[in-house]
Amino acid sequence: MKKCACLLLFTLMAFGMNLSAQPYRYLDEVFTQTTTSTAAYGSNFTVLTIATAGHTVRQPLAMDIYQPVGDTETERPLIIFCHTGNFLPWINPATMLSVNGACGGLRTDSAAVEMCTRLAKMGYVVASIEYRLGWRPDLDNELQRRFTLINAAYRGVQDVRTCIRFFRKSVAELDNPYKIDPNRIAVFGQGTGGYLSLNSAALDQYSEILNTSEPDKFKISGIPMIIEAYNGDPYGVQAAPGIVDALYASQTGYPVGDTLYVQNHPGYSSDFNLAVNLGGALGDKAWLDANTPPIVSLHTPSDPYAPCGDGTVIVPGFNYAVVNVTGSCGVQPIQDQLGNNDVFSFGGLLNDPLSVYARTINGGSEGFYPLLRPEDDSAPWEWNGFVPSQQLPTGMIVQLDCSTNGTTARSNIDTIMEFFAPRACRALGLDCPGVSVSTDELIRDGSIVSVMPNPTKTDINFMAKDENLILAVELIDLSGRTIRTFQGVNASLFTIRRDGMAPGVYFAKIAFREGIITKKVILE
Repeated sequence: MKKCACLLLFTLMAFGMNLSAQPYRYLDEVFTQTTTSTAAYGSNFTVLTIATAGHTVRQPLAMDIYQPVGDTETERPLIIFCHTGNFLPWINPATMLSVNGACGGLRTDSAAVEMCTRLAKMGYVVASIEYRLGWRPDLDNELQRRFTLINAAYRGVQDVRTCIRFFRKSVAELDNPYKIDPNRIAVFGQGTGGYLSLNSAALDQYSEILNTSEPDKFKISGIPMIIEAYNGDPYGVQAAPGIVDALYASQTGYPVGDTLYVQNHPGYSSDFNLAVNLGGALGDKAWLDANTPPIVSLHTPSDPYAPCGDGTVIVPGFNYAVVNVTGSCGVQPIQDQLGNNDVFSFGGLLNDPLSVYARTINGGSEGFYPLLRPEDDSAPWEWNGFVPSQQLPTGMIVQLDCSTNGTTARSNIDTIMEFFAPRACRALGLDCPGVSVSTDELIRDGSIVSVMPNPTKTDINFMAKDENLILAVELIDLSGRTIRTFQGVNASLFTIRRDGMAPGVYFAKIAFREGIITKKVILE
């Protein structure tokens, strides 16, 4: 596995160890002001207009671009920010009825603006995007609810990647007007946007829609809920337009002749380097593989709507079960097992107080922070709570009281930024003092430990130099599966008995107080 094949050549540097009162870019808010401009990053067809106009309509895809004022850097990391909203419009202004069962769902929501502004003050360029909406959580049929939701999420994934291509195209063809580094891009999702960041990271080929942990999870009567000829590929760059024919119309209810997508900005890469998920979930955990970028997640473990582990999506305001998904509590251990999050440990384990505390409550994962909150507090970074005063027959809720008190929200956003910052430094390869700097030469060149013999036909021996203590060893095969784990070793010499292990190439992650080294092991 390519991510494990690299030696982890760094040592522990305590986050903040060399920091004084001076703030540092990407770790702190070093700018006092930001500027915001609006632009379209593409256009595509929305299904929202079917109910009123009788057909899909091509809509512009808008974004707000946040930049720090007074910045002289010309190649800055880019964050694509996705707001929340349950893939539905926020509210009907004529009736004051909630359409999405929440108090927000716009890129101008208080929480979205707060986070984007803070990130820009830290030195990032942030594109807060609108994405296509529309599904039917009110339908009685569970499969139809699932069908409309997976289609909404699929369109959102296409839109995220369209935005990434827009910026790369602007670098290549427009002389980089936003002064971004096209090789340092993160996707940051809040609530429903967290679903987009996770699924954009993991769903990188159409075949994965059909290869799920539950057989036929995204099929109705054996027919896929998403068909590439109509819906396009996950990137939205397939040349042929998705025109609905009579067969697909009979299966979906979409009008014959409607277009479901068109390509935007073909010829540019849609890849990105880091996903950040606040309370979202992944359509299926089988989509995670060695090609998935690193993921940072913050999630309320008791979230009643978006499960933190394996569980069922429940939409606020409708309270119908929709589909089984995997949230942060399930995604992060798989990411760790695959080695996709190893980059967070490059340079040694982060030793700031928040990271140290997080490891005591998350099982030792470097990418996951559980926000321990009451069961009914699923998104503590949001400004708005609501008081439903009347339940309508359709399942929608009258909005009468949306609180604007942001004190608790800002406190939780403090935590989000503190956890995100050093991990972004490492995943994006940024120069962040105390985080991305290494000083211990033994760890840097990997010579603190030897593997003997290697290759071997018998047992595997690990010997540390100069009485350094091996704390733990994890043995991983080429598929990313953990074969054996040994905690509490606390010895300079440690032996793993072969005990019938098959011949092949393995990787041993060896933990020391100063950091982690990965060694290739060959069993003959």
